[in-house]
Amino acid sequence: MEFLAKLNPEQKEAVTYLKGPLLILAGAGSGKTRVLTHRLAYLVGQGVCAPRAILAVTFTNKAAGEMKNRVGRLINRSVDGLWVGTFHSVCARILRQEGYLLGYQRDYTIYDENDKLALMKKVMGDLAIPERRVPVKAVISRISSSKDSLVGPEEYQKMAYDFFEKEVARIYHLYQQELLKNQAMDFDDLIFNTVKILSGNKKILDDYGHKFQHILVDEYQDTNRAQYMLVKLLSQSHRQLCVVGDDDQSIYGFRGADIRNILEFEKDFPEARIVRLEQNYRSTQVILECANQVVKNNAGRKGKELWTDNPKGENVSLWCAWDERDEAEKICRAIKQHWTKGSLKDCVILYRTNAQSRALEDSLRRAAVPYLIVGGLKFYERKEIKDVLAYLRVVVNPADAVGLKRIINIPPRGIGDTSLSRIESYAAERDISLLQALKENDQVPGLGPGIKSAASGFVKDLEKLIALKESLNAQELITKVIEQSGYIKFIGSQYLDKVEADSRTENVQELASAANEFCERSEDKGLPAFLAEVSLVADIDRWNDSAEAVTLMTIHNAKGLEFPYVFISGLEEGLLPHRASLDTIEELEEERRLFYVAITRAQSKLTLCSAMSRRHFGGLMQSSPSRFIAELPRENLNTDSPRNEKPAGDFHGEPREGTYQTQAKGLKGKRVHHEIWGQGQVVEAEGDGDDVKLSIVFNGGVKKKVMAGFVEFI
Repeated sequence: MEFLAKLNPEQKEAVTYLKGPLLILAGAGSGKTRVLTHRLAYLVGQGVCAPRAILAVTFTNKAAGEMKNRVGRLINRSVDGLWVGTFHSVCARILRQEGYLLGYQRDYTIYDENDKLALMKKVMGDLAIPERRVPVKAVISRISSSKDSLVGPEEYQKMAYDFFEKEVARIYHLYQQELLKNQAMDFDDLIFNTVKILSGNKKILDDYGHKFQHILVDEYQDTNRAQYMLVKLLSQSHRQLCVVGDDDQSIYGFRGADIRNILEFEKDFPEARIVRLEQNYRSTQVILECANQVVKNNAGRKGKELWTDNPKGENVSLWCAWDERDEAEKICRAIKQHWTKGSLKDCVILYRTNAQSRALEDSLRRAAVPYLIVGGLKFYERKEIKDVLAYLRVVVNPADAVGLKRIINIPPRGIGDTSLSRIESYAAERDISLLQALKENDQVPGLGPGIKSAASGFVKDLEKLIALKESLNAQELITKVIEQSGYIKFIGSQYLDKVEADSRTENVQELASAANEFCERSEDKGLPAFLAEVSLVADIDRWNDSAEAVTLMTIHNAKGLEFPYVFISGLEEGLLPHRASLDTIEELEEERRLFYVAITRAQSKLTLCSAMSRRHFGGLMQSSPSRFIAELPRENLNTDSPRNEKPAGDFHGEPREGTYQTQAKGLKGKRVHHEIWGQGQVVEAEGDGDDVKLSIVFNGGVKKKVMAGFVEFI
């Protein structure tokens, strides 16, 4: 096949190997996407199997769409039927067919984080568990981690060992019951429930094992336990599994990703072939030498060394600023200088935490430099969008109580909290849906005539929309919902500021435009399919890489991307590596991999920045340069520090004394607030500088050791 001629020997082997399990260790910039698309094209173009017999799993919907288009262009034929998508979208599709085994209808609802939070609070209220003793965010985190580890409510209950865990077990059990009653699943359920069905039903597992004759998985180093088990189940019969990943870019341990999945691939598949893609097509030699030198310090890796035929390139710039404002202004000046002869979209500023963007944004705004933030307020999280989506979800799935409660008074109908509580109690006592209880409002005790009339009118309007579900496509139905609900008029009455009202109206109209675009490109034009896509979309999928603007994003969001000019902000102890990741070797190695990912985003020019001081909790604290700076090859660095006081060899220096050192003695007995654990009291403080650790007893008796930077003193 002609397209194979453009591959290097290792890429060609990775594309054409068909004798069993295959692990492709794809270094940064080594043409991983090309290998994946060419392998898919090879399988279809050579007649190895039909498109419908291939499952390809990616980590973003954007990557899935691009991959399918590229494969079609390579072989100049349709690849309709090819299963390409994220783990969540693939599982959502399987569950539309097989969810009935767990009691779900085809048009179940996928709950987002806000829906999950609302339902979790309801469950805790039903169980009379006060949030001041058991923080809801901590419960959500624990249940999510359990599902990622394939631990269900019953197993969790057996493992619960203290007060907090036992309360979580109670909540977990009722939460899952409520999800089923609402015909809803949260994100974690999608994979958890799919694995549950496949592992518990041999016929269905055999059907899908036979259906998917070849399975490809991208970013395998970032898979968690549930994703790993899904892949293992689907490939256990034919063993035609190809996984692509880079252990040096495993950076999602905090989300439950298990690097052992890629490091121990040969244990599951002893006959596996390993192909290393080490030739880099992205970066200069200098940049790669820096990346290689840093990541070599990690012990837990399979080992590879990137190389390139690209030019040597200019040295990496290493800047030390006085503080975060000085750092931001240095970066801004460099970008403006580049702008005189190049494009702003060439430039990206990377940082470890979203909070770091504030100073950078201020400088860019002052300098009138256009910029885009990946990870800011997401379109689908805006209030007006979530309101309309709630209407749509209820139209598709009338059992969705969370969505129904959101829209019952939008626009206002006078059904207050007390009346709604009575209707909910009526529904619970009779084990019926909230919508059915609204229909039977004349039987609900304590409702006045006005409330009953409002409830009946709401149900009547909703049933008109539900009746249109099968005859209208997503765009038509959304337009009808917006019209019949009076939502645009509601916006006008809610926001007296015309600019604000117009902006929110435009957002609602944009949702209809999104549905129109969806209908133009999708085979299934129905509202359920549109809602499924909206539920699964990631922020990175909406990033516009063609805009004439500087891009700002976290290093995590930058994974898989490349830019000619890369600035890495905040290379300081406590930021990178992050103060919360210094307790174990494994956590520190993941921070080093994160730095490696940041370095390898750069094509031509890389600038590393740190500040001698940075504001924390309103005060200015001294900072120490990141330990990772000392791991860079000094001959590849050009250093610039305030008044050029520090030569390159001394840049990394000794850690400076932080202000916490003098404060630590006085912290015992202080009251604090933690975002997840709530309020508590410090019983012990140890360490110095940015590494002060606090032992805190939180309300409810839970004792935790927390970095001082993660609590607010009250």
